[in-house]
Amino acid sequence: MDRPRAALLLASLAALHAGCPASPPESTTESQGETTVTPGTSTSAADDTPSTTAPTAGPTSGSSGSSSTEESGFGGVFDVGTVADVGPGPGIELTCDNLERVTATSIGCDFYGVDLAMLGSNDLAYGVSVGNPGAVVANVTIEDMRGPGDTLREITMFTVDPNDSVLVSVNGSGGILAGQDHQVSPGSNPRAAFRVHSDVPITAMQINPVGGGPSHVAEASLLLPLNALDTSHFAVGYAAIQASGGYVAVVATEDGTTIDTTGGTTMLDAFDVQVYSTNDPTGFFVGADAPVAVFSGTTCTFIPGSQGACDHLEEQVVPAASWGTTYVGGRHPVRITASNNAPEGVVWRFVAGSDDTTISLTPPVAGAQINLASAGDYQEIVTAESFVADGDKPFMQVQYMTGCTNVVPVPLDPTSPCDEPATGDPYMIQMPPVDQWLDAIPFLTDASYPRDFVVLMRAQGTTIDLACLGAVDAAHFTPIPGTIYEVGTVDLDAPGGGEGACMDGEQYVSASEPIGVIVGGMDWATSYGYAGGLAFSGLWTPPTEPPG
Repeated sequence: MDRPRAALLLASLAALHAGCPASPPESTTESQGETTVTPGTSTSAADDTPSTTAPTAGPTSGSSGSSSTEESGFGGVFDVGTVADVGPGPGIELTCDNLERVTATSIGCDFYGVDLAMLGSNDLAYGVSVGNPGAVVANVTIEDMRGPGDTLREITMFTVDPNDSVLVSVNGSGGILAGQDHQVSPGSNPRAAFRVHSDVPITAMQINPVGGGPSHVAEASLLLPLNALDTSHFAVGYAAIQASGGYVAVVATEDGTTIDTTGGTTMLDAFDVQVYSTNDPTGFFVGADAPVAVFSGTTCTFIPGSQGACDHLEEQVVPAASWGTTYVGGRHPVRITASNNAPEGVVWRFVAGSDDTTISLTPPVAGAQINLASAGDYQEIVTAESFVADGDKPFMQVQYMTGCTNVVPVPLDPTSPCDEPATGDPYMIQMPPVDQWLDAIPFLTDASYPRDFVVLMRAQGTTIDLACLGAVDAAHFTPIPGTIYEVGTVDLDAPGGGEGACMDGEQYVSASEPIGVIVGGMDWATSYGYAGGLAFSGLWTPPTEPPG
């Protein structure tokens, strides 16, 4: 199916529509195959299998990611896409030059990535996948600061056709920098970050490692464009199986950036990466006097604490100013296997951005009274059902997939307990707040997994069109009792093929009102997941210093 060309990321008026789903009556309580620039086989590594004030309207200080169109002097319509409208009149195409004139989203022209730590697979390739939702060819460069005399070095340059995606193996096994291990380690890592630059707006994600399915330790993260970065962050993660196996990695985008964190204060230059080690990074605070890219995760974790197998987690952290007060907790699809046919529990965490934060769940979850005393505090719940979370102050909601033995309690082969197709394993996804939903989102899937899916969250009455499927019919959705929201899943790739014409690679979804989107993939004893796309409006003013 041809994708609509009227708008490619924020359809008509999307900069104004973001986060404003239609209210139903009060009575209701093309995908294309992905191109690989540098092919190479990844070696397998087995798992180790043995736990303030109310928000204010308006932007926070910092990067353009938290600025509003009103304050910037721009008050017109801006469709992000091939026929984008800048103000009234016939409109002009969205470009890298005028990108700053709208609310930041997951589409951009410059991104920073980091080869993050994981347990047991350091030699595998770190990769970047780029999607082009536009109508013209994108010229993309990946670069770092490891040139002679610590100068800018071009690692590779490639093109991405419209409605297509390209996966680049950067370093490690089979990568462009074959045999080079640029994985960051605790402490100071000068000039350790990579930068992805495009001459037209694109989407980007990092895949760690490439060919993640067979590696059994893979994860992926949406990369946030430069104009979405900000200065206040609370990390997310989970307890590592090793002491200090959790991490927070801070990337400077400007020389002379001072960062003030839970772990201390330091100064960084552009491309420098400072890594802080901890067992569980959840709630770790990072403040800076210039926009920074913050990543957090765990080298390997059991979720829940004693449930194998072990998998690594990583996410680029959503700036605190973009956190919201309402989230739809759309669960991932049920992992029905040969030895399991019941919905398994999904683990969730709620992280406070302010002191004395109270969060209510609809429908209620037994035993879940969420009252967070201090900024950075978190609470964990487990439920098999989707829900809506409402807070009196901004917070972040994180979804975790549990270990594969959680859904294979009676393995077909006791010597290899998760050796069944698409059992999955721990992943971590920061959920998009309802106020940051979008009405059109391009996103990517990883071709190395036998099952890839998209979870769609919408207000009742919203129509959704997936380029590879067409209209997503009502049979896909389940209402959340007591709310206006419902959740649906589409299999983009599965044994026997995805739904409709869906297959791995570049995807595109549009809707009549803003929607929430998360994306994931599963193999045996491994999985990845990330938010498909969101806006980064500044919804409140977060702390600028570590709590306490």
